[in-house]
Amino acid sequence: MRYIIDGYNVINSSDMFLSSALEGRRNKLLEFIQFHRPHGSLKNSVAIVFDCKSKNPHESNGYNKYRISDIEIIFSDGIVSADDIIVEIVDESQNPYEITIVTNDRGIRRRISPSGAKYETVEVFLLKGFKQKNIKRAWEYCDKSESKQTNEELVKLWLKK
Repeated sequence: MRYIIDGYNVINSSDMFLSSALEGRRNKLLEFIQFHRPHGSLKNSVAIVFDCKSKNPHESNGYNKYRISDIEIIFSDGIVSADDIIVEIVDESQNPYEITIVTNDRGIRRRISPSGAKYETVEVFLLKGFKQKNIKRAWEYCDKSESKQTNEELVKLWLKK
């Protein structure tokens, strides 16, 4: 199973991601996914798609990808929207029925529905993160040293150090 998360839709849907800076809000989402594993099994992959990180929209073919731990982070380039990237991932998949899109955006849900991909509301996704089995699984997977390394990677990514 692959989870594709509409990043800004999620962080703007819950007070649990409040922070004074946008980077802080994104970091809180990444930490939540890492340490609560709302996507369940360790076999499930996760990609978070955000709008517009690049200052030069021509620098890469529609988006930029990063990887922090086992989470793929995709930023649109300013020309192609995060919504379009999510739909493109589903359209290009050989098994779209194995994809779950996490969003409350009805437009994305309408666009992916013919493919057979599933969607999950933000609220359901967040609630799954507080299931004890998911928290236990996450703590078994992530030790403290990995947490420190991930935080250092986040600082470099968000602040471009």
